[in-house]
Order: sequence, then C-alpha cells, then structure tokens
Amino acid sequence: MGHSRIRRVQARRQLGRAVPYTLRKLGSPGERHLRARFVESLAPLVFWCVVVASLCGLPSTAVQARPLDDVKASGVLRVIVYEFNQPYSWTDEDGSVKGIDADIGRAIAAKLNLKADIIARIAGEEADDDLRSNIWQGPRTGGPVGDFMMHVPMERAFVARNNLVAISNAYHHEKVVLAVHPEMVDPEKQLSAFRSAKLAVQFATAAHYFIMFADEQAYKANVQPFVKFKDAAASFMARETAGLLGPRTGIEAALGDKLTSVRIVEPKFDTELRMAWSIGTAVKEDSRDTGYAIGNILREMEASGELGKIFAKYGTKRVAPPVP
Repeated sequence: MGHSRIRRVQARRQLGRAVPYTLRKLGSPGERHLRARFVESLAPLVFWCVVVASLCGLPSTAVQARPLDDVKASGVLRVIVYEFNQPYSWTDEDGSVKGIDADIGRAIAAKLNLKADIIARIAGEEADDDLRSNIWQGPRTGGPVGDFMMHVPMERAFVARNNLVAISNAYHHEKVVLAVHPEMVDPEKQLSAFRSAKLAVQFATAAHYFIMFADEQAYKANVQPFVKFKDAAASFMARETAGLLGPRTGIEAALGDKLTSVRIVEPKFDTELRMAWSIGTAVKEDSRDTGYAIGNILREMEASGELGKIFAKYGTKRVAPPVP
C-alpha cells in the first residue's frame, strides 16, 4: 500500500464523518455510478444472507430488533452518533459525548421518559457500513446495535438501497459554502480567487475532492488540506489561507464570534458530488414505531424552538430541510 493510500485510510478513520454515500467515494463520477449500481444489485442477496444466518442459530443479541415497546420496557434508549464529527458529535476529554446530535438524542430520550445511552462510533468506509454496524447487524468487534442512529444522509438512492433500515425524520440541511477574508481576496470572485490565493479544506471530503479537480485543476496548487476541520479553520483564522471551503454548520461553529469578520458565499458547484444534503435518523426496518415516535418528538422540538436552541448552543443555525 502506497503512502498516499495509507494517509487517506488513516484520515478517513479519524474524520468519522456521516456524509452521503456520494461524498464518501473518491473517484470519477463513472466509478461512483458503477459502484452504486453494483451494491444495489447485491441488496436482495444481502437480505437473504441475513435471513439464512438468523435461521442458522447465530447470536441474536446484536441483531435483535427493539420496537418501541421493548425500548420502553428496557428504560434505556440507545442512540448512535458519530465520533470526530464536530460540532455534531464527539467524545470530550472527560469521556462524555457532546455535540448537537448528542443533545438531540438526550432530549428525545427524556421526552420518552427514558435514560439516554449515547454511543459515539467511528465512521466506516461507507455510510452503508455504518447502518449495518450500528442498526441491523452490529459491530464486528462486538457491542450493541442502536435503537436509532443520528446524522443519516437523506439521499434517495442511498435510502432505497438500504432496505434493512428505515431512514426518515430529516432535521437539518447542510451545505458546502466558502468563507473568505474580504481584505485578502474579492468575495465576488468566489472560487476563481483561489487560482492565486491559498484555500483551506478538510482532507478526504466532498469539498476537498471537488476543489482539487474543479476547472481543470486550476486550484490544485493552492489547496491546503487538513485532516481535522478545526485545524483548517484555525489556519484560515490565522490568515495563513484566504479562504475556507466546507460545510456551513462546521464553519459557523468553528469560527464562533469571529464569523462577523469574514464573508460567507455560496458558489455554484458544477459537479455530480452532493454539495448540499439533509440529515435524518435511522431505525431497523421492523422498528418503525420507534422511528415514528422520534419523528413526532422532532417536530415538537422544531415547533417549540428547542431544536434551534440546541444548534445555537454550538454557535450555528439550524436550517430546515427542504420539502421533498
């Protein structure tokens, strides 16, 4: 394995980002399409393999469904969030799981009169892997499946392909944007300003892949990739780079009260990569009643303003998902 491949694998493991499957796959649009079609063709086979495995007497504790009645009887709601996914979720130095998704999970558990068990796990190579490990099969290294999972991409093909889970309850809309220092570059030039100016970006993300190949690689020499988004933001705020390309929520949370000193622009991205997406929740397919209860609570939290307050706590704004 070459050094570049090792760095890419290590970075993906550290990032733990829950992004749509079209953002995870690094490759040409044709390659992404072929891989997606191949996985879709395997879905029926995967389903019957799971059925056969269950009939062969494999341990059932990891894959057993937890419909709402079972969850309430246990007194505990197991909520899966992503590690290394600030400001949505991460494990603090004291061992507690913090972030937007963690707080939403705790609020949902409280409204169901349950104790919240917030479990932070590192993302797999693909978002499909995360659903398998955390919702319907269980981690290969052991551990329980969740009663529901936060930060699941609401991408139509992805939802259709993963028929062993029920994905719904969109609660936030994310978008890749560009932050610039107006005294260093002209905001009106948007991305074209970085033909000659430095641009910070997080490594192995959709934003990174896009900017490396956009406009016939016109910006490649000026791209400064960072493994952690907070380091990219720190470089930007130190004015080591004139721009920062990444998700709006991450930029707002990282810059905090310094956000007023920069300009946020929304470039038009000419790409098949998903540069804007909604995030929701997932439950096992036969635990839809749990999903319905979660959806009702999320709508109540939206109407009362509680959802927006949780986002504001982390220095960012909640954006309502567009109506399908």
